[in-house]
Amino acid sequence: MTRKHTILDHSIIGYFVLIIFVMLFSSIGASLIDKPLSNVIPGYAREMSGLGTTVTSVSGIGAAIGVLISVTIFTIWFRPDFKGILGVRGFLWGIVVMLPFLIADYVGAAIDLHTFGFGNVLVAFLSALSPGFTEEVAFRGLGIANYMRTIKSEKQIKQIFWLSTLLFAGIHITNILSAGNPVAGIFQVLYCVGVGAIFGAVYLRTANLWVVMIAHFTLDFAGLVNAYYSSTGGLSTQLVASDWVNLVASAIGIVTALILLSPKHYPQIMELWKEKWSR
Repeated sequence: MTRKHTILDHSIIGYFVLIIFVMLFSSIGASLIDKPLSNVIPGYAREMSGLGTTVTSVSGIGAAIGVLISVTIFTIWFRPDFKGILGVRGFLWGIVVMLPFLIADYVGAAIDLHTFGFGNVLVAFLSALSPGFTEEVAFRGLGIANYMRTIKSEKQIKQIFWLSTLLFAGIHITNILSAGNPVAGIFQVLYCVGVGAIFGAVYLRTANLWVVMIAHFTLDFAGLVNAYYSSTGGLSTQLVASDWVNLVASAIGIVTALILLSPKHYPQIMELWKEKWSR
């Protein structure tokens, strides 16, 4: 007899509950690990300004560890029905299909690095772990996995794809208000649509969380390692050449995602997730 999970059996409600769950563990990890590290690593903690206020923020490897713990708890909770999403199957395929998008994004990062020079490489590496892991687990990892456990029709696949993609872009709308240049903030939001689309599509096609977490981490590291974004914490305070390149990358990401999620692939996606959930 299939176990009942009162809240998580509701696909959409469960999606949002799991976002909160992941963010909680991310915050705990940041408080227990990243905050103490900021006392010994210069520049790890940043002052973030926006809406008339300034706050000190630090989030990186501790947040990443926290969300990996949340994935482990989620997997244990559904054991033995759930086979997990931290594996190697589909990893190489996922990287290959994302290459055009990733290369376009790296080109933009290279332009910034040439223009602004290196920032603090260690801080960039540690800081990039937080969005790379937290955002993938929160907006795609657990929520989509749980959604695919509950749905009955393959037509519902596109619903979670667009929900996760647009919500991911939507949370970055605050960049428009906190960035020094609102136009640059709008560029970032449009870019995030492409990022969310390609990562969401690849995750649905592979059920492999590592591939999107690591790819996302590399994008953030490539962006944060230059002196400009390193000093602003990833916010755009001016419109730069890489913002235009990122629009191209975003378009590539959206087109690739729509190809990967064309209706002819729905049966394959359903079968993959049925296998993950031993159904």
